[in-house]
Amino acid sequence: MGESTEEIIASIMDKIPEIEGIILFDTDGNALVSQTITQMRHAEIAKNAAVIIDAAKKLSQSIEKGDASVTYVESENGFTVVAFSGKKGLLAITGKDATNSLGLIMRNLKLALSKIK
Repeated sequence: MGESTEEIIASIMDKIPEIEGIILFDTDGNALVSQTITQMRHAEIAKNAAVIIDAAKKLSQSIEKGDASVTYVESENGFTVVAFSGKKGLLAITGKDATNSLGLIMRNLKLALSKIK
């Protein structure tokens, strides 16, 4: 028997302590599973992440570089990393201390998506 979605998300947060939260969402912007260390508006975050996915896919198509799979936003106080595949996406929220871990975070989100049915 495989890991549950909740276990997969918890495992990523355990491996990478810079992650403050992870949200699994669908491309319609619905938060499906979420775990954050502080109170956040998961539904609003999921809706905004779905918009980012749509824009990233359109950009990737317009520059003829194939399908987009990961994007990130650098903010004043941290990063938001979004990996997506099919009809689902995983979003990780981090602080500025995650600068050196962004590649690892992207890799783990993509691997997790491949495990989530």
